[in-house]
Amino acid sequence: MSALLIVKRATPLARDSSATDSLKKKYLFGYDAHLIVTRDAEHDAVLLDDGTPNPNVLPALVLGVALDKPGQRPAYNGLKVLNRLRERGYNPGYVAGDRAYNNSDPDEWQLPVRALGFKPVYDYRADQLGKQAGTQGAILVEGRWYCPSMPEPLIKATIDLHADRIERETWVRLIAARRSYRVMPKENTDSNGYQRMMCPAQAGKAQCPIKPHTMGRDPHLPLIDPEPSPTGPLKVCRQRTITVSPEAGAKQWQALDYGSQEWQRVYFRLRDSVEGYNGYAKNPLAEGIESAGSRRIRGIAAQTILLAFQLAHANRRKIRKWLDTLSLGGERPRRRTHHRRQTKEPKSWTPTGHLAPAA
Repeated sequence: MSALLIVKRATPLARDSSATDSLKKKYLFGYDAHLIVTRDAEHDAVLLDDGTPNPNVLPALVLGVALDKPGQRPAYNGLKVLNRLRERGYNPGYVAGDRAYNNSDPDEWQLPVRALGFKPVYDYRADQLGKQAGTQGAILVEGRWYCPSMPEPLIKATIDLHADRIERETWVRLIAARRSYRVMPKENTDSNGYQRMMCPAQAGKAQCPIKPHTMGRDPHLPLIDPEPSPTGPLKVCRQRTITVSPEAGAKQWQALDYGSQEWQRVYFRLRDSVEGYNGYAKNPLAEGIESAGSRRIRGIAAQTILLAFQLAHANRRKIRKWLDTLSLGGERPRRRTHHRRQTKEPKSWTPTGHLAPAA
């Protein structure tokens, strides 16, 4: 499945004389370049047994770009390019971006992106972790809907990791345990973004005394302990299904379980791809998009056109280099690949970074 990553990077129009005044010059003379980078989110560009790249895994390429003043309208610019891609017939997939996008107003970014068919995958600031929103009794925890009686250690797992109250291995286990408490979809999202969902007990993922028919079905399923309330069970608990609107928790909702293996695989593949392409296009011996001397003309329109030519050239250079490393029809590749073989699985990601295992 294809995926897109939106990244906001400064494209200075004047050379920086020192690191101390680089930020000032960016805001005085620079633009932010909103790049749409696409790549295969399901497969890594690992080598085949003969040491050549897999021809079915295309390299990361830029599909669109928009320039604007630094820090201005990230949602508007990102959505503008996504709309153009949909008009050109590109199928939507996962979409990720830096925090300037998912911190936008939901009406400007999150809801339109989902309406276009894209599935957002987000990272969060430290103050956005844990419980984020609620609807009809269900709680939104780091982008996903869960049972309101999910144990507190599961709700605050990532917060506790940031505070060094738990170890990485404990956090990974708690994140995996959340799945038994997730509110599950009963139907696909309709054309207006509404979706019928059911509590984990109704979905056969847990046992709950509020719904006696879910008790005793499997001793391995977690037993939910709902908190007594004078007003009775919450709507998500007393009904078989609820209808969740797209506006509910729209700012933080995402398509994958935060911190899960699938989330790590998709999100970090996208991040690695865009960071790699950013450095590729900034190569001073090639396009050098960061250098003001490569675009000696004023005005945002002229700068956009010249930058588009530079990125197109970077795409062409990357495609030609990739084709030269393929072994097609039994012929030897024209170029030697520089990709390293994966000898072992990468370490599990944590919000505080890669932590070395205890000795």
